[in-house]
Amino acid sequence: MMKLRIIVIGKNGFISRCFQDYMKRYPDIEVTAISARNEKWKYYDFHGYDAVYNTTGLAHDDARKGSREQFMELNAILPAELAKKAKAEGVRTFINMSSLIIYGEMSELGSGELITGKTVPTPAGIYGESKLAGETVLNELADERFSIAIIRSPLVYNEYAIDNFLKLKKFALAYPIFPKMNNERSMIYSDNLCELVKLIAENKSSGYFYPQQEVHICTSKLVKDIATAAGKPMLLTKVFNYILYLLSKKMLLIRKVFGSLAVDLDESNHFEGKYRVVSYEESINRLTKVK
Repeated sequence: MMKLRIIVIGKNGFISRCFQDYMKRYPDIEVTAISARNEKWKYYDFHGYDAVYNTTGLAHDDARKGSREQFMELNAILPAELAKKAKAEGVRTFINMSSLIIYGEMSELGSGELITGKTVPTPAGIYGESKLAGETVLNELADERFSIAIIRSPLVYNEYAIDNFLKLKKFALAYPIFPKMNNERSMIYSDNLCELVKLIAENKSSGYFYPQQEVHICTSKLVKDIATAAGKPMLLTKVFNYILYLLSKKMLLIRKVFGSLAVDLDESNHFEGKYRVVSYEESINRLTKVK
């Protein structure tokens, strides 16, 4: 049996590093990572690879730093150029990281409907717009010999995450009180995302993918679960809720923490759920083992 070969575009980003580390457990799969920061990728030979996994792009948190042209260049034009090269050089599957942000920002506090395959994308900013534009161009390249797999990813987390998730973890370990507010978030532990990519490459799969944990995650419960797993006290209280509701009208950060953005779990049963190699409970235990 020939070795499966995957080339990852983007060497040092969080998603790429997670995938490179995770795939070390599969010695029968060859993973090569190359940078897309310059045009050297244009001269890299894609022949002989089974899948290209594009993890590059200008991130949501860079919205204030990048221009519209830069977002479109990195999130739409670059993926299309990579896919065209992959197709021309005989690669069977192109896997592209998109985002749930194509459906808009977090909902108002206390509201929000579940996303399904029939939900129409309504991006609220240039990040979502550029990701959706990238999807459109990529889908035009798909045919019976070239599969396009688009991962509409929620927040990806693990014990080494450096975004807002890390702030929540630090809060859970440092303070004994947190707002109690109901919301629903789709999130995915990094190992589960990596396993999904592996399965897509192995099966030459195409279409849209909505990976997430086996349960929707409530921010308040998440913080309490982290504290409990670490042996720390945590009181959830509604005393701050009214103030948070008022602040959320003007502060996007509050909606990011306590708003909802979740996909119907029925949409995420890819490969019969076999990509979920780490449960929500186990992921919480792992979070508390790394300071």
